Amino acid sequence: MENGRIRSRQLAVLVIYFIIGDMLLILPSLTISAAKQDGWISGGMGLLIGWPIAWFLYRFSRLFPKLTIIQYNRRLLGRWIGGLISLFYLYYYLVTTAMLLREAGDFLTTQIFTETPINAIHFMMIVTLVWGTKSGLEAIARSGETFFPLYIFLFLALFVLLLPQAELSRLQPVMGEGLRAITHGSLYSSTFTFCELNTVLMFLPYVVTSKTTERDYLIGVFLGGMAICSIILLTLLVIGPNLASSYLYATYAAAQKINVGNFLQRVEAILAINWILSTFFKTILDFYAFLLGTAQLFKLRDYRPLSIPGGMLVFGLAFAITTNTVYFDYIVDYYIFWDFTCAFVLPLMLYVVYKFRSQTMLSK
Repeated sequence: MENGRIRSRQLAVLVIYFIIGDMLLILPSLTISAAKQDGWISGGMGLLIGWPIAWFLYRFSRLFPKLTIIQYNRRLLGRWIGGLISLFYLYYYLVTTAMLLREAGDFLTTQIFTETPINAIHFMMIVTLVWGTKSGLEAIARSGETFFPLYIFLFLALFVLLLPQAELSRLQPVMGEGLRAITHGSLYSSTFTFCELNTVLMFLPYVVTSKTTERDYLIGVFLGGMAICSIILLTLLVIGPNLASSYLYATYAAAQKINVGNFLQRVEAILAINWILSTFFKTILDFYAFLLGTAQLFKLRDYRPLSIPGGMLVFGLAFAITTNTVYFDYIVDYYIFWDFTCAFVLPLMLYVVYKFRSQTMLSK
């Protein structure tokens, strides 16, 4: 089914890509809209909430270290109930892939390639996704590791270039919106970043485990979370809460403020390149999870023949799932509950079933 193996360091890199993902552009707007100038506090609170969830996902995967969640659903809950929950996860991976594809198409056609049809953007991304999944998990991990130094360099360059535009006064008054608004903002930063990590349950069995695997995974989670917190803080410092909450892509608007000596200007492509990289790896991992899980559920020999039909399905679904960016902004709140269910509620239920069955077997 999947013969490739990835190392702990590659796992950490993929986790960083996955946590940052599309949230590099989307999350600051959502968080700041809810918490205003206290959005940076919401980001920190989201890290405190999300890091234990990410740790729980890893420990949960160790119950059956050689099986994906699709496989041990049926082992714990039986053929029919386990199969239904597996279908629920597969639908989640499919819809998430389509959502990410549509996000990329909307951003590129509204901000950069304004004369390019969104169909063309989607088609090029689908071709890359199909090619990547056919190459296997090991090739995906190696590609991520290859691009990672460039990704870090551009990320740090963005901060250095924007620091002259930062003003601490834009964070005042601290706690001015109250705890309720801060908690609301933290829901976005904890679910859309850490809860969506439930996808790792599909490829953790293919990690070559060592004494440092859990440590590397958690370091990746922490660094990805800190990057998200930092980008929320930087967006607030540069353009303030009023502008940030009115932009769909607040981080991109902040990057457009780069001006070094009236010479180095309009280099927001730095952010766009980083966003495309992290979004691509998040999308391909969700797409891989959908294909691999489908093959495992229906007991196929290989998932690769499903790549092209799966790509065609995602291509069509990306248009059907949302009509425009306004509608997308409306439905995004409901995604919180879906992410939390897949990352915590269902794994916790499976963990309870596992413990109950283990105690029952011991008592006999």
